[in-house]
Formats: sequence, structure tokens, C-alpha cells
Amino acid sequence: MDNTHFYFPTEAEASVFRTLRPDAYVRVIGVGMAEATSMAFAYIAAINPKRVVLCGIAGACDARLQTGQVVAVVNDAVAGLPEAYARSYGAKAVDGLAAVSSLTVNHTGDSLPYLAENQDMPCVEQMEGAGVAAACESLGVEEFYHIRAISNRVGDERSEWRVDDAVTSLGAVVAQLFKE
Repeated sequence: MDNTHFYFPTEAEASVFRTLRPDAYVRVIGVGMAEATSMAFAYIAAINPKRVVLCGIAGACDARLQTGQVVAVVNDAVAGLPEAYARSYGAKAVDGLAAVSSLTVNHTGDSLPYLAENQDMPCVEQMEGAGVAAACESLGVEEFYHIRAISNRVGDERSEWRVDDAVTSLGAVVAQLFKE
């Protein structure tokens, strides 16, 4: 049994980590909540890991976060759900990484209407977190971690995103974590 699964939305996001940790159980789960949830559920159900680490890039919603910075999402929610159906998904903090909240979105910039000013912790947006957290919760995964590297500020033009820098930072940081 593989005790730790590392899930990435795309192969591009996984590439640096795969090179640094060729021994790790790495799976690409797809972009967006539906695909990521489905694939994560299938992998977890088949192997029943103790720990799942979701990794990828994210957009920063405020200036407290720098491009290339690697952060730990400790609180996630789906953007746009009516309050009666909204819920929060937790993940474990990681020593040495800034703890952030997150909104899982369907399109970059979807978080902007839902952000409260002066939040206690910085916020990011990404497209898979709440779904993977829900899969982990429903299948009884003991430890769920959600790690993101900042590639852009929410609202930046795609041409301004620094995806390669974020992926390099992400791979280097995550490769040093969760060694069994």
C-alpha cells in the first residue's frame, strides 16, 4: 500500500516534483472540480492511502502573497454556492508554509465577488480543492494536505502568469515534505 498520494491537476504541475521524487506515488487528476473529484475518488478507493497531498498552482487574491510563494490551504469552499448550501473543507497546516484560505472556482476571477475585505488570512483561488477534500472526507482519508504555489494575482492577464516559476517552487518545496 502507498501511504502518501500526491495529486496534481496537470502533468506540467507535477513535472518538477516527479523529477525530484521519482519514488513518490504521483497521479494527475485533471483540471476543475468535477474531473479532479472523480479521479481522486477512484485513486483513493482503489488504494486507500493514509495521506493525500493535493498540489498545484493558484491565483493570489491579495497582496500578502508573492508570486512563486508556496502556501498551505487550510480552509476551502466552493465559490458561488448559496449560503444555505455553502460549507468549508479543512486541510492540515504545514510547518514553514503560510496558511491560507481558498475558494474553489470554475473560472479564474470567480472568487472576486465573494471575498470579504480584511480576512484574517490571505486567500487564493484554484479549481480542484473543495472537490478533492470532499472525496478524501467521504472515503476516510486520515490526513489531507492542500499545497499551492502562487502563479499570478487574480485578475492578471494570462500572459502575466508565472506558471513555470510557480511549478518550480512547488516541486522543490513539496519534494522536501512528506518523506516516509
